[in-house]
Amino acid sequence: MPHHDQRHHRLELTSKLLTPLIRVTRTADAWLFPPACHACRRRLSDTEQFLCTSCQTHARNTPEDMCPQCAQPHPPGAGNHLCSHCLSTPPSFAWLRAAGTYHGLLADLLQQFKFHHKISLAAPLADLFLTHNDSAIKQFSPTLIIPTPLHPQRLRERGYNQAQLIGQQIGKRLTIPVNTDLLTRVKPTKPQSTLTVSQRTLNTQSAFLCKKTMAPTRILLIDDIATTTSTVRSCSDALSQQGHQVAVAVIARAALNDQQSIE
Repeated sequence: MPHHDQRHHRLELTSKLLTPLIRVTRTADAWLFPPACHACRRRLSDTEQFLCTSCQTHARNTPEDMCPQCAQPHPPGAGNHLCSHCLSTPPSFAWLRAAGTYHGLLADLLQQFKFHHKISLAAPLADLFLTHNDSAIKQFSPTLIIPTPLHPQRLRERGYNQAQLIGQQIGKRLTIPVNTDLLTRVKPTKPQSTLTVSQRTLNTQSAFLCKKTMAPTRILLIDDIATTTSTVRSCSDALSQQGHQVAVAVIARAALNDQQSIE
């Protein structure tokens, strides 16, 4: 038997011997270390992924009454009407949707994800958003996903762009390409959470640039949280100036008076 045939035969035999062992090892691993909920650490059932059903319900806390364009929460009973901000200064994006409001479990998950390097939360956070907003995305029918870019200096400090990680998970589930080159942050900005409402708007003005390298398309813009919407408004302005249509997906929507916001 030629040498290469003998080598191929040995590889086939090794593969046949190892395959059952790998299956047994995986089964034992799943039995000894069953997957647990990322939030409460309870053992997940066969139909649950990342978060248990109870934690998913607690994290998805979208209010009944809110602005239909930017998802700004309204007081209970106020109805769904445009907020004063969207009436006085209409955004260039078609709509903004969130998985829930920024408090409780969802706020805790975002804090862990953004500031404590729990990047494994990108998948369950993306799932939370898609579960609640699937119909809106289908109606808008985006052809491209763009994460809100970080300035290179901030990216070096943090080590990852949380919006990009979420965008990649959403793109994977919707089979929509993710683009990180079309939109760039051209000036460093102060952390939004340290600024007043008026300062946040000035902070993000002209902070983003859209390259003239692509024909107009429908873009789903991704960010982790929106409070004043200054960041996504600035991104949308840059994109729409080049003819693109934009809808915005965030994991959490914080009220303007929410002092815990991390936008």
